[in-house]
Amino acid sequence: MRVEHDDELQTAEQVQLTDVESVSAVPEGAPTLVPEQIVLPDQTVDLGFQRAPADAPTIDIETLGGTLRGSTEGDLLRFRGIRYATAARFEVPNPVEPWSGVREALSDGPMCPQPKFGLSLLALPKRIPPMNEDCFFLNITRPAGEADAPRPVMVWIHGGAYVNGAGGGEIYDPSRIARDGDVIVVGFNYRLGVFGFLPIDGVAPANLGMIDQLTALEWVKQNIARFGGDPLNITLFGQSAGADSIAHLLAIPEADDLYHRVILQSPPLGLNVGRETLARQLSAKFVAALGDAAAGADPRTAPVLSMLHAQVAAMKGLTGDRLTAGMPYAPTPGVWPIAPSGERAARLARRAPHIDAIIGYNRDDFSPFIDAVSVLRVAQASKAFRPFTEPVSYALTRRGFGAPSLKLARDLAAAGAQVFTYRFDWRPSGTQWGACHCIELPFFWADEEYWRGSPMLGGVKWADLDRFGRVLRRTWTTFARTGRANDISNPNFTLKRAGDRQGIRRRGGLR
Repeated sequence: MRVEHDDELQTAEQVQLTDVESVSAVPEGAPTLVPEQIVLPDQTVDLGFQRAPADAPTIDIETLGGTLRGSTEGDLLRFRGIRYATAARFEVPNPVEPWSGVREALSDGPMCPQPKFGLSLLALPKRIPPMNEDCFFLNITRPAGEADAPRPVMVWIHGGAYVNGAGGGEIYDPSRIARDGDVIVVGFNYRLGVFGFLPIDGVAPANLGMIDQLTALEWVKQNIARFGGDPLNITLFGQSAGADSIAHLLAIPEADDLYHRVILQSPPLGLNVGRETLARQLSAKFVAALGDAAAGADPRTAPVLSMLHAQVAAMKGLTGDRLTAGMPYAPTPGVWPIAPSGERAARLARRAPHIDAIIGYNRDDFSPFIDAVSVLRVAQASKAFRPFTEPVSYALTRRGFGAPSLKLARDLAAAGAQVFTYRFDWRPSGTQWGACHCIELPFFWADEEYWRGSPMLGGVKWADLDRFGRVLRRTWTTFARTGRANDISNPNFTLKRAGDRQGIRRRGGLR
């Protein structure tokens, strides 16, 4: 098999999954998106993580449930740790009950318990936010100034292979997006891993994490006007598992009224082969592993740490499609609210005429994950041997991210959606990973202090990065406001209307 690095944005017809079928036979020790380190933070030390400054002026807003107290921080208003639901372990979420008095919204709520994040190339080690199974919280950030009309709303769904991440914290500080685009940004937590995506017969239903997402979106729809947002102009945007979540939401009729536009960044749509069979296998392995990790071995009552150890142990030795097995915790098709596999295409076609979409991926999305195979990791780190790993990385990027993303774009466009596709090509000179998975995040989120020393950025000057970041942020926020986007032909990034198959050359560095 021959795989070339062509310089044209691939169409779905040009990149068929069968072109890289043999590459999906990844060597033993295939990439796993979850590390084995499990570290629960000291809640007493981290209490108040990501909290409003003590001297920040406060502001009260009356929601449908009661009064929330947020903070004015310079030119932004922030409401942190807003509860949108409650639920015990393995129960469906209940919308938040009304309250009397004033509830503080000055500190991030805890994120779902999770193993340590595995992509160490993303950023230097950071503080671990608080964790709790009671993680049903969202954050709202908006410009402090009043607007002539309700502002567009952008709801972020975080990634992390459905086992890591949170809707807030240091990494997803939305200050630059809110300021540059004059938009309201919302981020929310949802249950992850065994708590949100593992069906256990008689114990845990599948897809609780997706029901959490629906519940959070319902809260936003019902309340965002109180914060100056336009409930008739809501854009969902997400990366990796967050983008995969949005792809599922497109096929959920109950979500239709909760959003109007979508932006999918590197959705791993090619990692959903044989998901139903894998879910049953994973469940059996988890129950067995929990029996070794905790006395009593009842998933309903086992300690959180035992649950996490069993979650990681259950990932070993999975059979079936090896790329799918690298992200085993994910929505299970055919269990509400997720569409059965056979109905997905029809549901997407029904929804398509009513949405606008941006869908894309990074040129080297898969490169960090081949590091899980020792011989490939050593070769990729060597300038002399790296060229031998690039065809593998490039083909797996097509298989996992590129081809299925472009097929989704083509199918939506054919059914009546306005769709734009992109490919992010910026390759920092000082790294071996190229335009890797997550490489676009610093162009949108957090600040220079957070990203300083990030291995994947290769020492790029922040001013250069942020100059191009302003272009991307304005592109995303303009799309959220209007549903329109201008074609971009840039050495680092190409954006065009789906169906335009004219190849666009891309070379060079940041400009």
